[in-house]
Amino acid sequence: MRFEDFLEKVSKFIAKRPGLVVSVTALVVIIFLISASQTEFTTIEYERYFPIGDPVYKNLELYEKDFGVRAEGVYVVIKGDNVVNREVYEYMLKLGESLKNLDGVGSVTSPASIIAKLNGGVLPSDESQLERLTELYARQFVPKKTLALMLVTITVTDPDKTMELAEQIERVVKFTHRPTGITTEVTGSPVLGYQIVKVSERETGMTTTASIIAMIVLLLATFSGAVRKKYMAFMPLVISVFSVIVIVGLLPLAGIKLDPDLSATLPILIGLAIEYAAQIQNRYEHERMRGLDRDNSVVIAVTRTGLAVVLAMLTTVIGFMSMATTLIPGLALFGIIMSLGLIIAYIFSITFLPAVLKILDKEGGEGKKKTTEAKEEKREVGILERILTSVASLTASKPKAILALALIIIIVGAYANTQIKLETDTKKYFPQNLPAMVRFKELERTMGKQYIYTIVLPVDEIGVDELKRLDELGNYIVNKEDMVYKCDSLSTLIKDYLGRLPESDAELSTILNMIPKDILKRYVSGHTLALYLYTTADTHDKRVELTEYLKRDVEFFGWHEGYYITGMPVIMARLGEVMINSQTQMTLVAYGLIVLLLFTTYRSITRAIVPLLAITTVIGVLNTTMFLAGMKQTLMSIALNSITLGLGIDFSIHMAERYAEERERHPPEDAVKVAIEETGKAIVTSALTMAGGFGALMLSSFPMLWNFGFLSFIAIIFSLIGALTVVPAFLMLAERFKVFTVKSPNVLPKEV
Repeated sequence: MRFEDFLEKVSKFIAKRPGLVVSVTALVVIIFLISASQTEFTTIEYERYFPIGDPVYKNLELYEKDFGVRAEGVYVVIKGDNVVNREVYEYMLKLGESLKNLDGVGSVTSPASIIAKLNGGVLPSDESQLERLTELYARQFVPKKTLALMLVTITVTDPDKTMELAEQIERVVKFTHRPTGITTEVTGSPVLGYQIVKVSERETGMTTTASIIAMIVLLLATFSGAVRKKYMAFMPLVISVFSVIVIVGLLPLAGIKLDPDLSATLPILIGLAIEYAAQIQNRYEHERMRGLDRDNSVVIAVTRTGLAVVLAMLTTVIGFMSMATTLIPGLALFGIIMSLGLIIAYIFSITFLPAVLKILDKEGGEGKKKTTEAKEEKREVGILERILTSVASLTASKPKAILALALIIIIVGAYANTQIKLETDTKKYFPQNLPAMVRFKELERTMGKQYIYTIVLPVDEIGVDELKRLDELGNYIVNKEDMVYKCDSLSTLIKDYLGRLPESDAELSTILNMIPKDILKRYVSGHTLALYLYTTADTHDKRVELTEYLKRDVEFFGWHEGYYITGMPVIMARLGEVMINSQTQMTLVAYGLIVLLLFTTYRSITRAIVPLLAITTVIGVLNTTMFLAGMKQTLMSIALNSITLGLGIDFSIHMAERYAEERERHPPEDAVKVAIEETGKAIVTSALTMAGGFGALMLSSFPMLWNFGFLSFIAIIFSLIGALTVVPAFLMLAERFKVFTVKSPNVLPKEV
């Protein structure tokens, strides 16, 4: 059965039983609305952005498993005029004991816990002795007398459990009585993740509401003139909201939680899903104004428009589903949710929408036709029509200049793409005014940058010789690498306790027995030692460079096998490589699948490639914009090429279709003018609703989402401009050089 035959059967059923269709749809929406109330939020984990089984990420998991801690812990920052005193240290011990009672806390290390362990489990009563012991054994936790740190190691790795634990830690710190004049703050990645979720919950509702308001304004301004009753202009928005409800309701059923990335799908879907309903409703209204009855109007609207809309929907789905080819869970899930939402919107548009239109439409078509004709005689040419007329004249008269400009933009954009930097530090993706973020920056100003590499080294046994070798390696790296400002290892720990390295294995054993086990396990796991390197590698390029240098340094010291380098800087460096490869793959897949789809439809490779010309120009504009604005590629912006291909191709397809239709009656110049003037208003409406959905993200305080919304807005607007200029200009010149022969497309069904 041909697809158009299927659409005809569906439309006739809807026209015959509209009440049943509306009732079933309402029941479905209510069920998913109840399910949507169970939706939960979660934070972002790096794991979601690595292909399953990635060896570099596996090393991080191995380190966390062997050493029993997360790569990033929680810091409790204690401030006061002088924190090195017995009262404050007693408070640290009390707070530490309360924190250790929490499920998921492996250890709590503070200057007080270190001193107490060395002093037989109690703190010295002499304040001067307390200060001396602090200087000897705990100075890394007291960088200055006005500030002390407590390190809380986390043993759970599940993001949701980590988030719950961070909330519990904040609560314990808040309700543990503090000495007078002392303030206590909590920071670190787990706490940051918890605060991010709270902001994300609030902003998801805000951006979705903003998207709905934008759609109301845009529909009122651009679509109300296409309907006979003003309130019916908002029906496409109802379809859009229903689609979002179903998608959100599906998430709990699938065990999926919303994170800041996935929450962006909601306002975007609000904008994108409107297009399909608007086109079908527009055709229904057009047929009713011509005088057809309701049933025939429903059948024509669904069959004639349904097939054209499904082609537009499929190209958009291809753009989003190309994200799944990377096998990166985060990107794949984003693409799948967006694609599923658009498919649901299409289904509602060809079923629920025409059913409602028939039920609410009680007027006869003929009488309304006369009224409409009378209105048309009085209607003045609007601003949009005048703009489109000017664009049509420019495009028809200057096709060579337009294509030359497009070529320049593509070349400049290709160069700009090579100059755009990567942002792989996810802390930069989040609001910088979050309390945990502000405290973390303050901590870095006091303690130095917290980009910590971890080198895990295998040894035959933990002995004096291995300890000296480890110490030499750490000192060698600190002296050799400009970006490394400090090393921390079992060697440095023992030197803090003993003042030097032990001279015999027996002395080493004695010292190891003195050190608290919760501190020791950070450095030793079986026959492996961990060497921590504190660095200033705060950009992607620096992290990639330093990772390679460290590999050479370790191998120079004789560790050729068995060792591995991990830590968040290594993860970030690898993430940059994954991002570049993924962007290339997504773009090529989107190009290939769209060409294949269009070739299958038109049976012409030239017709399949024409709509892609404008989009390639838009990608050039995006790259140039990012370069000039100093914007960096993020985990979301790398998908923009494929998303732009899927979204913007619709406008170009509509323009190429209309040009081919008009060429049967007009010469090329006139065909271009008519195509732009007649089709332009429809695609402008679609473009504005799309841009509104993405533009709502610009209200977000998340820099990553703001950038994504801004760039998507630019992409859609320039996709519209490209469809109105580049596509018809190329079609005109292609005809002149006999590269392209216009043939009436046999895509739509015959008259019903």
